[in-house]
Amino acid sequence: MILSIMVMMGLGLIALNSLQQQLSAGLALTSNQHRYVIAWENAASALAWGLRQSWKESSEPLWQCRDMAAGIIASGTGKVCIRPSLRQDIFLLRGEGRMAEGNEPVMQYQQVIMKKQASGDVIFLPLKQGWLDFCPEADEQVCNE
Repeated sequence: MILSIMVMMGLGLIALNSLQQQLSAGLALTSNQHRYVIAWENAASALAWGLRQSWKESSEPLWQCRDMAAGIIASGTGKVCIRPSLRQDIFLLRGEGRMAEGNEPVMQYQQVIMKKQASGDVIFLPLKQGWLDFCPEADEQVCNE
């Protein structure tokens, strides 16, 4: 009788250990998804913030970047960059979001056109259906510079 009770307890411990491992794996997956969603939202916020900023006019094919202020997003970091596109009169706005330093950024892109202000600063207006979650350039290396 005692032997059968000990066997039942052993099987119960094995089942509980297996369940605990599944729950730990599920928690890790959920945690990673949560961090990704926050980084995605930070990238979207960076795009929206970048559209409302005044930029310096530049014809050089280099990224101009600005870090978002800490008060704009709740957690993580955000950065917005702009550069001329490979297509004439089109610019590329890139929003980057990170949950923590050292993590790969999540990037979103918006194709925009330039509008000069009387003050000499430049603002950018989004193109209709110009938002993308991948590099819109034919040469993807342009987005990674």
